Amino acid sequence: MFRAGLAVFAGMVLTAALAVAPATADQVRAARFEPVCGGKYARVACQVQKLVGGSYQAPMGWGATDLQASHGIPATSPHTGTIAIIDVGAYPTLENDLAVYRQQYGLPPCASSTGCFRQIDYKGGPALPPSPGADGPSIDEQIAVETSLDVDMASAACPGCRILEVQIPVSEVPTSDGSGAVNYDGYAAAFGTAVQTAVANGANSISISYGLPGSDSMVRGPVAAQLAQRGVAIVASSGDNGFQATQFLWPQALPTVTAVGGTELVKQGNTYSEGAWDGAGSSCVPGAAAAPGQPGDVTALCGGARTAVDVSAVADNLAIYTTYSPSSKHSLGWTIVAGTSASAPFIAGVYAASGDLRAVDGPNLLYRAGAGAFNDVISGTNGGVSNGRCLPPGLGSSTTFDGRLCGAGPGWDGPTGLGSPKGLLPL
Repeated sequence: MFRAGLAVFAGMVLTAALAVAPATADQVRAARFEPVCGGKYARVACQVQKLVGGSYQAPMGWGATDLQASHGIPATSPHTGTIAIIDVGAYPTLENDLAVYRQQYGLPPCASSTGCFRQIDYKGGPALPPSPGADGPSIDEQIAVETSLDVDMASAACPGCRILEVQIPVSEVPTSDGSGAVNYDGYAAAFGTAVQTAVANGANSISISYGLPGSDSMVRGPVAAQLAQRGVAIVASSGDNGFQATQFLWPQALPTVTAVGGTELVKQGNTYSEGAWDGAGSSCVPGAAAAPGQPGDVTALCGGARTAVDVSAVADNLAIYTTYSPSSKHSLGWTIVAGTSASAPFIAGVYAASGDLRAVDGPNLLYRAGAGAFNDVISGTNGGVSNGRCLPPGLGSSTTFDGRLCGAGPGWDGPTGLGSPKGLLPL
């Protein structure tokens, strides 16, 4: 497995000259990442990995200026929409941590005192207090990595946008029924309520960096209707488990949601190039309606069903800043993360920076934009390939799928969709 520039040595001593450089290939091989939502936190279902033992006094990895330059995003937002970030748990120091990130990269301040930054709970009440219970502080601390990533990436894509963080309490995270089964329907409904609250509070772009194991009722039932918000761009990460052939990953499976895959970024001189990130999720969603605007030759790869990646953005080697550590009492500060949790809020920011979104209906405007609006990612894979066919994990070599579903190539492909933004969207 190779992820270009993904990591740095844990415990590496930095100098000022090295502080803003992306990691080298040797550092990649020496690093170890772990899922933020792994082990006992798996049911939280966020899509991000963090460097083990990696915290620094200055940023390493790709920062806001790299993301803007590589994707052609203006440093000054021509439009100032409201990006809602839906996350789980409390994070009382988020505004201060975001201020450090924005100052580091020359982004304008975004403070609660000016109305630029707000935190509310998923029903529209005040920001959540620290989560109670034995596991509350540890869950809050883990998910603070996700939340800081989300607001940092949205800020990079739309520096002038307002940021609304909508918090779902830890009590809504599902538990096992004792037999090992987990019912995610109520958790999905909490996200649906959060979406409606975000819209009621003026959001025109919404990011969800979580991927819940879905069911038929979640794709077609009342909770799906909560995320059918025409005129509001709802964006979700495609997951971090590579090519999965067929799966219900919610809310990415919904045709009303823009599903975002991931790329890895390489810089040579002043030029950036991208390949498919090997962890980026892609799949077919059996029985789900095709996304509005998704071409017939794309949906045909999944028998006419939803093909669950529409667009992509950088998903690896990303610098973030977070200090909330109610459990360990040891704040990360600057660290490096990876995951399509980065791509979703970035694309949500691109939507908001692009202007009037009243015509948005799922990813329809992306497919209407034309090839010139995207960097076509033509290299890399997120799954096994044999003779141009994708090999689904666990199904053996006798069952294969079209190679476009797991390998990057000209035009639409599974890991990266239409590609990554080349400037703002031509709405």
